[in-house]
Amino acid sequence: MKWSIFFVNIIIHIAVMSLFLTFFFFTIAQYFEKKIVENQIDFVIDDFVGNSLKPLKPENKQEIKHEINESFNSIDFTKADDDVKRGNKKIQNKAWTFVGILVIIIMIIVIIVGFIYKWEKYYIKFLIVSAVLSLLFVFIAETLFLYLIGNNYLSADPNGIKMNIIKTLGNNRCDPKKDKDCIGNNF
Repeated sequence: MKWSIFFVNIIIHIAVMSLFLTFFFFTIAQYFEKKIVENQIDFVIDDFVGNSLKPLKPENKQEIKHEINESFNSIDFTKADDDVKRGNKKIQNKAWTFVGILVIIIMIIVIIVGFIYKWEKYYIKFLIVSAVLSLLFVFIAETLFLYLIGNNYLSADPNGIKMNIIKTLGNNRCDPKKDKDCIGNNF
């Protein structure tokens, strides 16, 4: 095989993988990461209520879990969500700009090298098939990794989160004798 084909094959793979990984991250990986965070939050809440509050009756544990979920749902995160969306949009635009420039530069290099060395059709076919096969295997590997490994990996520190929950509960405690809506009235 000619060295020009070998060199161009490598840079085509760089372009294809850059384009694919950017697309993959902003679509499939983003969905999986959202699910991972939701699962970790549920795990920490279940762990906190189930293990830290063992002496309580199951009904009381359910009420506490319900109260925790309600307090999360009652907070208005609109401003924070908008800030995150704006920041993510900027990052996404930078990523697509970088990948677009990279792909254009690589396409120009491929075309120039192809004309200089006057490649035959089977070389071009080899480059296309090689890139598509690599893309297929990387797609399968990335998807399986996220689904089998990333989806089940717990990076949240349950003990650190429990401490923050306990501190928050301690700072926001109420007097069950004076406040009828106090969660302590039911124990």
